[in-house]
Amino acid sequence: MDELKKELEHLGLSDKESRVYLAALEMGPSPVQDISHKAKVNRATTYVMIESLSNRGLMSTFQKGKKRFYVSESPDRLMSIIQEEQKLLAGKESDLLKAMPMLEAMYNAEGAKPQVRYLEGSEGVKTVRALFEKLNGDFIEIGPLDDVHETPELMGAEREQHHAALRARGVKYRVLAVTKNQDPTCLPDMGDGQWRIIPPEKYPIHGSIVVRKDYIFLFSYRSAVLSVVIRSQEIADAVRALFDLAWEGAKEYPSKGC
Repeated sequence: MDELKKELEHLGLSDKESRVYLAALEMGPSPVQDISHKAKVNRATTYVMIESLSNRGLMSTFQKGKKRFYVSESPDRLMSIIQEEQKLLAGKESDLLKAMPMLEAMYNAEGAKPQVRYLEGSEGVKTVRALFEKLNGDFIEIGPLDDVHETPELMGAEREQHHAALRARGVKYRVLAVTKNQDPTCLPDMGDGQWRIIPPEKYPIHGSIVVRKDYIFLFSYRSAVLSVVIRSQEIADAVRALFDLAWEGAKEYPSKGC
């Protein structure tokens, strides 16, 4: 009985509502005093619980002679309540989705403090890639390819799927690749992008910086795989300006797609 009561409470019934419903369900049509005794709830409160349950469609009443009897409705009614709640939630979700573009436009519009998220390990990388693929527009990146290739969490089929998703959408990008391999034909194929290869001995960069829309993605690989996501238009614009300076300064190095 205790387990059943807990299940009903998970569905939204209170402790006393659950007791009264289960007592009436087990006893069948009964006067209130019998239900009160069985449920171990005082008589006055039992009346209140019966009214609440009746409003939910879980109990009903009828007169027989001079006595009034109360009875629990079929447990099937519980499933109907859940289905009705699901429809209500679906309607709320639909209304929220319609309002989301306006809410997103209003959010952080006046320079509120940046959003910052920290994610660790391979699961963090998966989360960041999924977020990145949902964004629109081009991106810029500074990335140490040698470090990436030496990090198992970043390689494999999921990386290829990520690149395939970018290719499929025709995403444009510019990447400053830090790698000892100066052969542009060895660069990853992410689609319609431009690359410039800079030497790690001159620029010992061991973390990635990626900017897309108002998101800045930072990755660290050496001690542990750490992903940081910052959302701020001002910071994103500042990083883009610094990237443009670096991009111009890297004209002398091997390139691809430029």
